[in-house]
Amino acid sequence: MTHSDLVRHSRHFVTLVRDLVCSPAFRHAALLILPYAGLLVGLDIATRYGELTGALLPRDFMLSQDRSFGEYLEYALMIAMAVMLLRMWRRDGSLLYLVNAILFVILTLDNALEIHEAFGFWVAPILPQSLPIAAHHLGEPLMFAGIGTLWLAGLGLALRGARIDSMLNSLIIVGCIGATAMFGVVEDAVVSYGTHSDVMIEAEAFIEDAGEFAMIILAFLFTVAIYDAARRRWRAEAGAGAGARETRADSPALMPVARTA
Repeated sequence: MTHSDLVRHSRHFVTLVRDLVCSPAFRHAALLILPYAGLLVGLDIATRYGELTGALLPRDFMLSQDRSFGEYLEYALMIAMAVMLLRMWRRDGSLLYLVNAILFVILTLDNALEIHEAFGFWVAPILPQSLPIAAHHLGEPLMFAGIGTLWLAGLGLALRGARIDSMLNSLIIVGCIGATAMFGVVEDAVVSYGTHSDVMIEAEAFIEDAGEFAMIILAFLFTVAIYDAARRRWRAEAGAGAGARETRADSPALMPVARTA
């Protein structure tokens, strides 16, 4: 790929992101999700404040709580993204969509079944015990590193023969997933490292949970907009195909020719 190709694709990528953000599908999905998400974030802040002041609220209000309202929303969004990406893979044949769909299914199962927490305790005995971070907290990012390596390898293999539109669409989703990992893995390690005051623990945990929550929502909004654009393209292609068939049927070349006596 030449330098001019890179410049052209970079401009196309910026235009694509702008068009997706301005699309009706993105806006409608945001209007549907963001009010409820904002309510959940507010409840999380109130619950954390209650943890510090003794005015305790139900822990189901916290975004980080297993099987809380926030986590159930994350499950729904990630499964919806997986379904849309699988639909695009079946229709367009791009393996990039399939790889990302599989990742969202894995992340949903991990969240729901608490697999990475169990993995951390499972590998903790064979990890160094003298580090300032607990061994099981070190095991959790190791699992995500393995998942990330397989995911990136899958994306690399899927790039061969992929169309430029599926590449750019997947780049947006990859960016959201990378940002989610920064909050979910890196910030989690920061929270687990060393000693912190109660206020610091709550603030750092909120940054981790709210950041991960926001990136999942952003990935969902982009996926909805990408899927809507693909669906409109499929309809246009189907209409063009039907029009071509009607044109062929009405063509004089296909009309029966009357025989002369």
